[in-house]
Amino acid sequence: MAIKIGKDGSITRDGKTYKNKAAYKNRDKSKEGAKSSFFSKILEGSKSKKAKAAKASVAQGKRNQAATSKMYAAESMFTSAKNRDVAKTTPGKARPFGDAKASAEKSGKDQFLYKGKSYFTTKGAADNRDKKKTRIAPKGTFPKKSNLDAKTVASFKKRIRDMKERKSKGKNFSAKNLKELEAKLAAN
Repeated sequence: MAIKIGKDGSITRDGKTYKNKAAYKNRDKSKEGAKSSFFSKILEGSKSKKAKAAKASVAQGKRNQAATSKMYAAESMFTSAKNRDVAKTTPGKARPFGDAKASAEKSGKDQFLYKGKSYFTTKGAADNRDKKKTRIAPKGTFPKKSNLDAKTVASFKKRIRDMKERKSKGKNFSAKNLKELEAKLAAN
């Protein structure tokens, strides 16, 4: 608090200038702080100083919290915290399946996710099909399947047996048919 007196009799205190001594004495003193003497500062106990500091700290914290919440509310596009949380946890609208597949194929991926499920791209499906269905086993591991079913084989054997029986008795039989049936059974 500095007081300056000018050559014309004006008085300047704390940046405010008064015309004369009477104007200075009639000034509004409510804005000025109360005078505290040296002794009042010494007599004030440490407990009261700590209490004042705690109150000031709490008041400052409340002001900061209020300012922060106003700032976040102004910055946020959501009207409330609940709306923000719902927006975070709710998935957005899924793009069409064709777009998702095309994007995955363009980036060279074998699989892609659509609505939480895994799907193969064209390349991935072909690779997966080849891996699952193509097996290489040593030759002879799997017995060769017959071209003829069991009933047909049984009927051929019976016909051959009957023709050979007719031949042994000297009766008529078709040598051509006998030869064909034996060839079919041998190839089977």
